[in-house]
Parts: sequence; C-alpha cells; structure tokens
Amino acid sequence: MDSFKGSRLNSSFNTLPASLLSFLSTVTEDIPSDLSRETSFLTNTNDPYRKIGAGACGAIFAQDGQPFVIKLAKTDDEQLWNDNCMHASIADEFRNWNFTGVVIPACYYFVPRGDPYFDRNPTLVEAAEPVCNLPTSALVTERIFPLPLETRNLLIDKYCPVQCKQAARDDGANRDCLVRVYLGSMQGRQGRYFSLRNFKLHLNQMVELHLDVKLMAGRMAIALAIMHWAAKTDARDVEFALGSSSKKIAHGLSGREMRTLRWPTYTGPSSYVHEDFFTRTTDLWLLDFNQVQPITMDQDGVSKAVEAIKLNDPYFPRPLQESRIEKILWNEFAEQYLITAHKILREEDDSQRTLSLPGMFISGLIDLERRKQQKQR
Repeated sequence: MDSFKGSRLNSSFNTLPASLLSFLSTVTEDIPSDLSRETSFLTNTNDPYRKIGAGACGAIFAQDGQPFVIKLAKTDDEQLWNDNCMHASIADEFRNWNFTGVVIPACYYFVPRGDPYFDRNPTLVEAAEPVCNLPTSALVTERIFPLPLETRNLLIDKYCPVQCKQAARDDGANRDCLVRVYLGSMQGRQGRYFSLRNFKLHLNQMVELHLDVKLMAGRMAIALAIMHWAAKTDARDVEFALGSSSKKIAHGLSGREMRTLRWPTYTGPSSYVHEDFFTRTTDLWLLDFNQVQPITMDQDGVSKAVEAIKLNDPYFPRPLQESRIEKILWNEFAEQYLITAHKILREEDDSQRTLSLPGMFISGLIDLERRKQQKQR
C-alpha cells in the first residue's frame, strides 16, 4: 500500500513488482540509445511519420525511433488546446506531490494552425492529410514506447483467435502496443477482431496473467485523488495504460565490487547480448486530457467528478461486486483515494471545510453502481 512521507506522497513504489515485470519482460527494441536519439533528432527530421494511434479528439503520429509524438486535432483545435492546458496542470500537481507511481508523459509544446512549424515538417503533413482536416493544430508530447516483442507475442498467443495469430504477428501496426488496464471490468474474452493497438486488458485477464492488480488499484486511486483535489479537475476520459519508458538503466558493478575482482574479469551480461546489460522500465501511464474539465470544491464539483467516472472507460475498480478480487480492489482503491484526498485537503485548505468531499465522492460511486445494478434486475 502506498503511504505518505512528510508533506508529500511517498514515491517508494516507483517500479512495478516482479509478477508484473515477468509479464512485461525487457524492452530491447524500437527505442534508441540517448546518443542515437540526439543524432536522429538532428539528422532525420524529414523521415516519414506514421499514425500510431487515434481518438475522438485527434490522431497520433510518430517517426520511428524518436522520443516524441505529435497529436494533431482532427477538427476541434480548442479541445486540443484544453488537452495541452489540463495535461500541464495535472503534471504540475504530480510533481508537486512527488507522486511517480503513475507516469505522465512530458508535455512539450503546442503548435497553432498556420504556424511555420508545419512548413518545416512536410512529411508530418503528408501523413496527416488522409486523417485530419488540414490545416490544424498540434500538441507535441513525450512518446510512450510500446511493450516489448515477447509481451506482444504472449498477448497474441493467449487472446488472438488461432486463425489470426500469424497475421497478428506480421501486422506492423501491432508494434504500437500499449495496454489499457480495465480494473473495473471482468468481461475480457477472445474476440473475432484482434489488435494490439490500445489493447484492452480486463481484470479477469490480469488475474489470469498474475499481475499485481492491487498495487495498480492503489496507484490509480492516488492519481485520481490528485486530479480531483490538487489539480481540481474531474479527470473526465483520462486513460491508464501500461507502456515502456525510453530511459535506460545500466546495471554495472559498483566501484567497491570492481575492487574485489581479479584482472581481467568479464563483467558484462551473462547472455553476452549487449541489450541485456540494460533494463527499461515499464510503467503505468496516465494520458489523454482533452475532455478534462475543472471542478469546484463543493458538492457540485463532487457530482461532476462522479459523472466523469460514469462516462469513463472502466479503468477504476467498482463497488458492490461479488468476486473476492473485485472486493479487494475496491477496498484498496477507496482507502488509498481517501487517504490521499484528505492529505491534500488538510494541507491546502486551512478551514477543513472540504474534508467531507472525498467521502461524498466514494459514496457517489457506490450509489451509481447500486442504481446500475437495480436497472439490470
């Protein structure tokens, strides 16, 4: 369970547990080294872009190997500007509260329609023409790199129809694999259509894969509490996804360890594969802020936050469920949410007048689920 440290949130759970990492494996492809990233950024700016994702607001374009993506508005520039502003505001609060259990991509810059930026990126315009109504605006953010090949093959083996498995492995679009984590759904099953782009992994599938769903539930709760009570937003239509970080962490011997060795001694990876000397972190990411709206610190704000959860995809655990794992996740989610929210409000509101609001939100989610179940009877 994540806890508190001083006046900020404790970041002691910055890496995912072994049970999750065994599923996510080690990322060794699609991500260049720091030096090659710098070199390619300077020399390959005219390399072709390709679409790696799309939503209601915009389409996402990237150049292979580059550490950034460009989100182009399909029709609504104002919504993309809201994405930019809310992204930056929420990221500020994550930093302010020193919470790194959920990662937000860096938000680099916004480009309005008609800016010379587009004239200098003709391959971006070429890739966008079939998808977006040009001219349009753009938002440049950090790229969330895909999950590794071994993980993608595991997902194909387990959830892709037999007759489509080889086609799925050969489909270049499936390289762009981020996994949406639906802790509020037990409806995961093998379907007729299969794609690893924005792959939806439901709770029953996560349990089958032995993922640490309780840890993820707690982290989602803390993230949501920060969005509500520190950033003062409704968190409408945000998404949680598992993806890879572009940061390399070398696991070399320390100087003290080196001094115990005889010269010469091999100190590299046991596999003798260069990439195995490095690990890349796989994190739980928070993204897509285009529909996020501000809330007031009162009952109306709570109602707006509850309504946003109603409209969101089922990322968050749900109350009043029957299975043991669903009950465990809901209890963890509610506890972490309330602890975090009360900590934030005690520091930011000297009058203590808002301390009842987080409990009202949790009660609102319970009432929402109760009404839903009554309609289904």
